[in-house]
Order: sequence, then structure tokens, then C-alpha cells
Amino acid sequence: MTLRSCGVRWLAGLLVVGWALTVPGGSFIAPPAAHGQAKEFKVGVAISLSGIFSRDAALLKEVYDLWADTVNRAGGLKIKGTGYPVRITYYDDESSPQKNAQLVERLATSDKVDLMLGAFGSSVVFAASAVAEKYKYPYISGAASANPIFERGFKYVFATLNKTFDEVEAAARVFSLAQPKPTKAAVIGADHLFGKLSAEGFKKFLGEMGIEVVHFEIFPVDLTDYNSIMLKVKRQSPDLVFVGGLFANSLRAMKAAKEVDFTPKGFAFSYGPTVPDFVKEFGKDAEGVIAASEWLPSFPFKDPVFGSAQTFADAIQQKYGHAADYVQAAGAAGLVAQQTAVETLGLVPPLGEKEREAVMEQLHRQDIQTLYGRVKFGADGGIVQKPPIAVQNQGGKFVMVYPAEVGGAKASKLIYPLTPWRSR
Repeated sequence: MTLRSCGVRWLAGLLVVGWALTVPGGSFIAPPAAHGQAKEFKVGVAISLSGIFSRDAALLKEVYDLWADTVNRAGGLKIKGTGYPVRITYYDDESSPQKNAQLVERLATSDKVDLMLGAFGSSVVFAASAVAEKYKYPYISGAASANPIFERGFKYVFATLNKTFDEVEAAARVFSLAQPKPTKAAVIGADHLFGKLSAEGFKKFLGEMGIEVVHFEIFPVDLTDYNSIMLKVKRQSPDLVFVGGLFANSLRAMKAAKEVDFTPKGFAFSYGPTVPDFVKEFGKDAEGVIAASEWLPSFPFKDPVFGSAQTFADAIQQKYGHAADYVQAAGAAGLVAQQTAVETLGLVPPLGEKEREAVMEQLHRQDIQTLYGRVKFGADGGIVQKPPIAVQNQGGKFVMVYPAEVGGAKASKLIYPLTPWRSR
């Protein structure tokens, strides 16, 4: 029986996981609580289950579900020797920042959840975190990095990704290794917070490298005809093309480059290629693309919840049938950080405003190691900078190509220039 067949229209799109049973149609129904069962932590998240950001956000939801499964199999969050299971309530924001903010308010005021989890995308998180701040809910995102998120003096917003300019730096500077040295570049970006800022970041670092930006353009987020943009880029004959945006933007830009038969010597993206569907979509045509990243399964990091970086990657592969993306690792790190804070403080559900304030303060002062690496938040909620990396698709697998070493992991040799489309 699905929720729809029950006729509960206002619950359409709502999923519950944790101690949940899967039923036909992709919905979840919780079993009745056993007599004397311990209280549970109610966890809420508004996220893009549909709309333009849904394929990106699906990766974050996978991590949230994996965390709930992992924690509950271990007996729940451990508070003074007692285990408290977690239950996640999902609402679909339809990729709308405004709707997400409304749903976050609903989670705070109507559902009265104990904890919140972050959404995907800087524009969405920018709106959501303002409401979380109002109701004093710690809000950690592993999938938002736009600098303005951290410039409002908020105390309850946190992020595990580097800020956008820092995040995309390696994907630009990797071309300092290219021979022959590139001299011209084109930069395009989607008109949303992360897309615009990552495009500006690419432009900044290219200028510092002495590479001329011969074409710079911010395009509408709902643009469908990318061929016209790529034809304008092609006419400038740049050595390098940089795309600021999320998965859908990267996918369409790549398709357009192929359709207009333009192969730059280097093709780099702020986000998109590391989403498993990207390589699945393009196959051999994805060979050599560069993407900004901050994590690989080969890094020597671990924590008490997910285990090592490789163990986490294996769990993603086994449960979902695809390689782990770095945003998933960043999301997992945020979960570990919040779980650690709650367990350290010994907080028992339900959590009120006073308890949530204590979690916020603990998040600001704690310094922990996770499968993603060190998680220590600055005063503005941004993570103490991690080394940003550039990864390249080589033989269907992403490998680090810049910098030379991170956490003991060595970089692979950069593939440059790219092979023309017709010769692949």
C-alpha cells in the first residue's frame, strides 16, 4: 500500500527512513512502535527530490539513508549507554529555494524535528539556512559552498565543502601543468549562486595564471539551447573551457560541445562530471574531463560511524550500484559531526531550543576526524580549508591530477590535450 493509495494527499512526496519498511511505489511506512521502545531522534530535511537539482540531490539523499541504516543497525545514537534510533522525514522542495525555506519552517514549527540535515545547492541552502537560523536549528550542508552563505553573521549554518572560490581553484590551476601552455580560455556559468561564483572563481585564477579569458558568459539557469553558447565559444578558439554549474548544466554544456564539433584542449567543470550518471551518459567521450573535487576513496581518512574512506565508498557502491561522489563524502562528514556533537553532549530526544543551541556551540568548538578528513568549523561556519583537488576521468575512473599529493595520495599525470570527438 502506498501513501497515495491511502489518499493522504498532503503527504505526497514525503518519505520516512530509519526504522522504515519499503513498500511499492518508493514510499516508506514506519512500523508501529513496540511497547516500551526507546524514544527516537526525529530528523528532517527539505531537499530536491524533483526539478533541475534532483539528480544532484539524489546523491545526498543516498548518504542520509545510508547513515540512518548504519546508525540504526548499530542500535541508534548512543546517549549515556542507551541507543536512540533516528528517523528521517523528507520533503520535496522541487528545486525551489523559496519552497525549501517554507518546508524548513514546517519541519521546525509543525513537525518539531530534533535535528535538521542540509539540502543540495548553494541557492537552496542560502534560503533554507536563514529559516534554520531563525528557529535555532544547526544546519550542516555537505553540498553548498557559495561564499555569501557565510557572510551573514549566522551561528547555526555550517558546511563541509570549501567555499566556492577555494573549491574551484585546483580545477583551474591544474592547467599550469599543461604542455603546450594554454593561453586562452572561455568561462561560462549558470545563473544561480554556485554557478555564477564558480565561474567568477575560474576567471580569477585564470587571470592570476596569465591565461586570457576570451569569452565570459552567465546563462539562464533554465536554458535549454546550449549550442548557441558553445558556438560563440568555438568562434573564439580557446584552449580551455570552464563551466560553472551543477550536473544538468555540465551535462548540457558537454553535449553542446560535441554537437557543434568543438573539442577544447582542456575541459573543466565546477561540478557535474563526478556524478556517476555523467560518465555513464558520455562513456568514452567523458575521457579527460576535469572536475573540482575535495575527496577520493583512496584518501587515508576514517571515523567511528562509516569507517574508512574506502569502506564508505564500498558501502555506496554496494547499496546504490555506483561510485561515491565527493559531495556524498562531504555530506557524510556533516552527519558524523552532528552525531558526535549530540552524543558528546549526552542529549536525549526530544531536543528543544536550549539543546539545539548547545549542539551549535559544540559544533563550533569540536575538531574531529572523519572519512572525509578533518572537520573543524570556523567562526562563520565554513570548514577550515581542506586542500581542493582537481580530478580527471581516465579510463572511466576519476583520479587526482592536482596537486602533487594530498594525504599521502599521489597525483596521476594530466591527460592534455584532449582527443578530438571524432577520433575517440
